[in-house]
Amino acid sequence: MRYRILGKTGLKVSVVGFGSTELGIDYGIKAPGEYGKPGKQAVKKMLHKALDNGINFFDTAPGYGESEKLLGDTIGLEPCYIATKINIDKRSDALSIKASIGKSLRRLKRECIDIVQIHNATGGIIRQPEILENLKNLRKQGLIRFFGASVYEPADGLAVLEKGFFDCLQIAFNIMDQRILDKVLPAAVKNDTGVISRSAYFRGMLTKKITYLDNDWSFLKNAAKKIKSTMNIDSWEDLTGLALRFCLSIKGVSTVLVGIRTMDELMFAIKEEKKCKLSDIALRKLLTLRVNDEYWLNPLNWYRKL
Repeated sequence: MRYRILGKTGLKVSVVGFGSTELGIDYGIKAPGEYGKPGKQAVKKMLHKALDNGINFFDTAPGYGESEKLLGDTIGLEPCYIATKINIDKRSDALSIKASIGKSLRRLKRECIDIVQIHNATGGIIRQPEILENLKNLRKQGLIRFFGASVYEPADGLAVLEKGFFDCLQIAFNIMDQRILDKVLPAAVKNDTGVISRSAYFRGMLTKKITYLDNDWSFLKNAAKKIKSTMNIDSWEDLTGLALRFCLSIKGVSTVLVGIRTMDELMFAIKEEKKCKLSDIALRKLLTLRVNDEYWLNPLNWYRKL
């Protein structure tokens, strides 16, 4: 497993990060036999297997059902990095923020959280001075090591970077959605802000699961087929592997979160990480295959249809 420095945090993180959404909630495309959270014993085996193979970065959130507790019960005391999140809105104050952090600490079985990210952060939230001051106070109390923000839109990512307060930024990035390459990634590199990329498989749209969707999804299905034909790929599995390797090949991205539901998915990601880096020719081709339709690039617009 390769490792990279997560920006100004100085943390040496595995290039493949463990996305734990599907450990705690039913999530994604409802493909036959490939949907639904795994059992607790299966989760424990996967988490230990991930550690054994060098994965040391795990991402979770209170909104992911039992995910935090599952991580805490299994690897809470292990030498690895866990990043969780906090939901902040206009009603949030110092007490509610500290209460949320306290609950996460208990579920994760830790005395200090490595990274706390504002979940679904927007420019409006980021610009609230009292929110940032509350987080600073929690760090002074030793409850938080580093701050991050998880965003959907590039404009919100730029707002995070312009604030200069955050140590890392989590944002979607994949073959179809390459918007961070325009301004966000260059700004992050310039500011030494660690970039955590998620949605490498675009919520299943770059896997065989997309074949189970009906014609309402023809736009994304055609985009996936175009990638396969351009890259001379026959199988959906090869497309999925290419999708991960593309994200791993982009300079400035510290770790690529992969949503894991089964042991096979975990081992697939580990296998793909070990392959040779994409050639410059392949990378240049993939950079031309981005989708430019803003509606389809934001899963908040269409995710409820799944």
